[in-house]
Amino acid sequence: MQSSLQTLSPLLPDRLAQHGAALTASERALADALGRDYPRALLESATALAARIGTSASTVVRLFAKLGYASYAEAQREARAEVTAMLQTAGQRASVTIGTQRSLQQCVDDTLLHDQHNITATRDGLDMPAFEAMATRIAEGPGRVFVLAQINSAPVAAWLALHLNMCRPGVHELGAGSVAATDQLLWVQPEDTLLAFSIRRYASGPVKVAQRFRDAGAQVLAITDSPAAPLAALAHQRVQVRTSNASPFDSYTAAFFLCNALVSAVAQLRHEAVSEALKRRDGLWEHFESQLILDGTTPAAQRKGRSRRTDKRG
Repeated sequence: MQSSLQTLSPLLPDRLAQHGAALTASERALADALGRDYPRALLESATALAARIGTSASTVVRLFAKLGYASYAEAQREARAEVTAMLQTAGQRASVTIGTQRSLQQCVDDTLLHDQHNITATRDGLDMPAFEAMATRIAEGPGRVFVLAQINSAPVAAWLALHLNMCRPGVHELGAGSVAATDQLLWVQPEDTLLAFSIRRYASGPVKVAQRFRDAGAQVLAITDSPAAPLAALAHQRVQVRTSNASPFDSYTAAFFLCNALVSAVAQLRHEAVSEALKRRDGLWEHFESQLILDGTTPAAQRKGRSRRTDKRG
């Protein structure tokens, strides 16, 4: 499904197929070489690429202009995204993402390009029936909802649990490997739901916890970066996010986007209950939090100051 907001630009192999008939003989030879070694062929400079293939740098520049790229640098960013998507670890991706000469401005631009592509690819590839089933289960399921992530996914899971808790009762963060998490697994019921993240490199904890939920007859919902993630096989419903980045580290921008959409969907399905809950939250905030800081002091400090003034008057 194509997003109504943005359409993904075709990758180099698709552009070569579309424009092949309009290429000169020298451009055709260059295109054939690029097609055989895409995307790694674009990791070197235009001059180095031309020298290796036996053509001129001007031919390289002219070809990419014909293919619709704003510059050779734009094609390189695309290639880095495709290469990093295939490499599993930050160590493997380091030479691709930081092994070339880039200005700090290019670092900013590359990051923006990757994250825009991540969000668009995640949206365009979203399994809407699975997304709708996940949102409905979270919004209307009778049991508790446990949110689980390990290592780098933990901040996304914490954000999701925080906001789902404002939409419905019974939301719990579940940190695999801790004593508290093990104790909570004692009481898993068929009406409960596990929402788990699994982003490379894959940890065994979420898989073991998901198996425990399945064994108890509970629902398992998964957010993964690949259908090959071990957690995917245990999920009743699964959606996928793209995590390529301009640095050696996975980007979680699309994961936050997807979680934001999930919270929005759950809030929509529970709109009356959520509106009432947020009113109660405002009241609780005013009662408990509004006096926490006043003129740079805490309530305890204010009371202590008043006590000293009373003692002096006495």
